[in-house]
Amino acid sequence: MNDELARNLNNALLRCSNYYVDEKCGRFNKMYPFTTENISGYIDYFPLKDHSLLTVGSSGDQVINAIDKGCTDITLLDINPYSRYYYYLKVASLIIMNIDDFRLFLRFVDYPKKFQDNYNVFNKELFNKVTNELKFLDNDSYIFWNKLFSNFDPLLVREELFSKDESDDKSLNLFNSYLNSTNYKELKDKLEYIKPKFITGDLFLTEIKQKYDNIWLSSIGPFLRSFEKIKEMTDKMASLLNDNGLLLISYLYATTKVTPYESDYSLIYDLEKIYALLSDYQVELKTFLGVNFNSWNPKIIQDSILLCRKK
Repeated sequence: MNDELARNLNNALLRCSNYYVDEKCGRFNKMYPFTTENISGYIDYFPLKDHSLLTVGSSGDQVINAIDKGCTDITLLDINPYSRYYYYLKVASLIIMNIDDFRLFLRFVDYPKKFQDNYNVFNKELFNKVTNELKFLDNDSYIFWNKLFSNFDPLLVREELFSKDESDDKSLNLFNSYLNSTNYKELKDKLEYIKPKFITGDLFLTEIKQKYDNIWLSSIGPFLRSFEKIKEMTDKMASLLNDNGLLLISYLYATTKVTPYESDYSLIYDLEKIYALLSDYQVELKTFLGVNFNSWNPKIIQDSILLCRKK
């Protein structure tokens, strides 16, 4: 077992033991089991087939959806070191399982019905079905999950390592094109042979040498508490773009060009100031069906992305 895996596994075991997590264990948020963004709403704004992508997103859904669109050169950057292990667990499950078992194995909140959680999440019998594929894809990921599921109730692992911010099935189907039954079947063959690169670290502190055609920063923006940090993040990421590259600065929930800014919002939502702050770039707002849509009137809620190009 290599040093990185040993350290990450030990820290995960401590977390599942309800051990106080100090700096030695790493301070980072829990993983998202699935995306909380409508990826299908914005993905077609980006040229992905035969182009490169740097993305954040511990759920791995950004990577899987990009592969579904024909992207093969992908790097996942996340401060949570377990993101790589979860990506391969999800991919192994997608390859081996039918879509119903895939949901049963990975879904938890409000599944199979609203207000009824899935207490068979990470079911050991289903996990045993994917172990050979998981070993083939990434043996470190097999060691990581096998150790955790052997030492703890899988439900406890789910609660200690993952966020409970999880959308319902109807929403997840909308957000993720790969959960469409036809795409799901076609994607299996692609996933086994595409090996994303993984970078564990803080976006602001991590040195990244490659340049990319596309960069997605998901919802990091709303957590930044100063315009200086927003500018610093944008400048650093824009410097990693190839010519004509596209940078998704931030996903904005329930926001369009005419949404008034309120004082209790995160600064990234103050569009007038953001446009002025980033005047060195060509910044656009792209709007689409929102995450918190109403099934009886899906046009009520709209989300957007801040899209940045070099001038």
